[in-house]
Amino acid sequence: MSEVKDKLSKVKQDLASISPTMCIAKWKQVTLHLHNGRTHSCHHPYPHGISSKEIQSNPSALHNTSEKKEARKEMLKGKRPKECQYCWNVEDLELFSKGEIFSDRITKSSEHWAHHHLDDIRKLDHKQNVNPSYVEVSFSNLCNFKCSYCSPVYSSKWQEEIETHGPYNTSNKLNNLDYFKRIGEMPLSNKLPNPYVEAFWKWWPDLINSLEVFRITGGEPLLNDNTFKVLDYLTEHPQPNLKLGVNTNGNAPQKLMDSFIEKVRHLVAEKKISAFTAFISLDGYGPYAEYGRHGLNYETWVTNVNKILSEIPGSNIVIMCTTNIFSVPEFKKFVEMTYDLKAKYSRRRINVDINILRFPHHQNLTILTESFKTSFDDTLAYMKANEAKTGAEIEAPGFSVHEINSLERLIEYVKNGPHPKEKIALTYARADFYKFVTEHDRRRGTKFLETFPQLQSFYDICKMLS
Repeated sequence: MSEVKDKLSKVKQDLASISPTMCIAKWKQVTLHLHNGRTHSCHHPYPHGISSKEIQSNPSALHNTSEKKEARKEMLKGKRPKECQYCWNVEDLELFSKGEIFSDRITKSSEHWAHHHLDDIRKLDHKQNVNPSYVEVSFSNLCNFKCSYCSPVYSSKWQEEIETHGPYNTSNKLNNLDYFKRIGEMPLSNKLPNPYVEAFWKWWPDLINSLEVFRITGGEPLLNDNTFKVLDYLTEHPQPNLKLGVNTNGNAPQKLMDSFIEKVRHLVAEKKISAFTAFISLDGYGPYAEYGRHGLNYETWVTNVNKILSEIPGSNIVIMCTTNIFSVPEFKKFVEMTYDLKAKYSRRRINVDINILRFPHHQNLTILTESFKTSFDDTLAYMKANEAKTGAEIEAPGFSVHEINSLERLIEYVKNGPHPKEKIALTYARADFYKFVTEHDRRRGTKFLETFPQLQSFYDICKMLS
């Protein structure tokens, strides 16, 4: 731990040699939402619009927008861009000034794709166009799932449902298309040419030369031809230093999944990329996961994860768990499944990333009644009992400190409640939970109480409040 702290302290000093608000991510990291023409550097700032006019002559404006250039200017002058408020909140704490904690401005700037670019950035004017070294891209919202906490912005299936039935009758009219239209986030039609995707492919031959990490997200990336176009390009134009990542729900049509695995297997085996990681979502065990991630077949998910690990040499899996109310029953079985994978393929190749769902509020774990707030304690005990060993047993299966800490953080969040700024109105959230699952069952043919008999008492309270 002291080595990590020393490294971050050094990065903090290096950044301060330019300015006290410098962050390399503003130059070298980007997430491109090409399906609705929006972008942001780092995941904290809210995505902003890309100029459809500017990308016609300068496709790198997908990343080098006027908004980002203004933020870079502010950082170079030691000012704080408003969009980065998350980090400024951390940096205003006394523990930050003492060097006990670090903001994401520091941790991101310490990444392997970031820190070594600092001297080059030092020489740049804020107006100059820069190619990022870390790119995450969504080509479209095409998806075969309707995950309970997702939206039409990222799922074409959700979009189709709302177009047919309208928004859910929750207090905030969940997934109202008029709202997404008003804030400029509605996806472009998947049946028409997309000017942002066209600009991406114009930029790509130049961009690829600077990339160190490239990650494709969605929607479900395996449903989009551009994902396979990337894989074919890398086959013809090897990038032996590139780390490739692809998000997937693990349940794309099997023909596409098998083709995807074979193409990536070739890239890895022929050393045309340096590493591959599949980021595969799963929020719980069996039927509970299937309810929350509508479209999921749990057994197919397990089969495909095993295929990736067994057929793509040296591949890694990150299981992205967005933990919510539907995750509660038998969560330990979900974690036991990840342990079995670690035992079979090496713990180094499988990581479970346990995250806290905060919105929509009706699925936030803090609205559960007291009797459910110890639901994850036995899972934590299991993870601690199977903590990864070091030294001679370094290859033995087990959970890393980071994995255990992520569940500890979730348990603390559940027991102590959300941050005051989240302002969850408990009565409304519980009433909305009942309204949501009732409408979910009506529209999708599911049966909440048959799937979740363990949550009957909570359901009844929510029903009374609706």
